[in-house]
Amino acid sequence: MEKTDVILVLGHRLLPDDTPSEDLKRRIDKAVELWKETKAPLIMPCGGLTRDRHRTEAEVMKEMLIARGVPESIIQLEDQSRITLENMQNAYDLLGPGKRAAVVSSDYHMDMALNDCRAVGLNAYGVGAETPDAKYREENRAMLNRFEEKMDELRKQGLSNRQIIQMVMAHIPPKND
Repeated sequence: MEKTDVILVLGHRLLPDDTPSEDLKRRIDKAVELWKETKAPLIMPCGGLTRDRHRTEAEVMKEMLIARGVPESIIQLEDQSRITLENMQNAYDLLGPGKRAAVVSSDYHMDMALNDCRAVGLNAYGVGAETPDAKYREENRAMLNRFEEKMDELRKQGLSNRQIIQMVMAHIPPKND
């Protein structure tokens, strides 16, 4: 079993009624399973408020974790981010250096998540929640890989992670007004 100081659970856009998607439910179930195995002292749900939603992904995940038996005292929210790179940067800023993180996300998202961990200096390993629909999984993996290739190109041009986050966020519709 790998040393695990923190389990980062990456969010997924909530449904229009602010309830979790099936992807998010699978991520939470995987995080709880991992927590029971590793006894990690901290779980950090990551995900902010997205357009047309009234609750953050992190808030919803916290409730789901508590409902599945995780003590509230070991949950620390990262509820400001809206993209994976921002998840990782914010998590690193909250945790500081030297922590070993398990990153829980959907299997199709894991390559991107771990690449972004490396980009911010977060020492992490991935635990993917299985996506049962193969077509959905492969379509999402391909889309995310294209997005990550564009971010890698920006890194090669010398842009910092924070600059990349600003550029991407400038193209994402604003949060609720």
